[in-house]
Amino acid sequence: MSDDDLVRRFERGRRRGRDPVNTGVDGMAVTTTDSVWLADFCEECGHTFRQGDPVFVQYGPPLVIRHHSTALPCSHAVQSDGEAADDARAQVFHEALDQANPSPTGTHAERLQPGHELLVDVRPRLHCAFCSKTFRPYELAVFCPCSPEDPKCRLGVHRDPGRGNDCYDAWIANGPLSRCPTSFQKVR
Repeated sequence: MSDDDLVRRFERGRRRGRDPVNTGVDGMAVTTTDSVWLADFCEECGHTFRQGDPVFVQYGPPLVIRHHSTALPCSHAVQSDGEAADDARAQVFHEALDQANPSPTGTHAERLQPGHELLVDVRPRLHCAFCSKTFRPYELAVFCPCSPEDPKCRLGVHRDPGRGNDCYDAWIANGPLSRCPTSFQKVR
């Protein structure tokens, strides 16, 4: 066995030891808390990698990770029924979810439809003021967390418990905010 083969095998074993769920070889993987790419940004779409995200990995060098799902088909190897069909299914699902689990009264929450201002493709992408994960299509976000009944700014915070994003609830768990996180003005 050549020295290059030994180095490759060693590196694959080291990667596997650091992230035991994934194989350490190029191909499909799932983002875990042990994945070196967790919370990093996908170079294709600009969204952060989250725990549970299916990805396609090329260990390189350089390390290249792309999302691999119908919602984020960055690997270009995902088959779907087409963007319109995927959007229609997501729309119906989220309407039912919102009816079953409405936002608290007086909270200005919006379902982020494709084209929403928080989804604009700028790099780095806009992200939640609490968890720093990027906003993705069809997520639910609260605007102006210090004044949700009368929003004065467009600062967004996740409030999407169906996806495990309960940032708004965690943020206000100790009571209403005393200062606006955007302007730092005292909240009346």
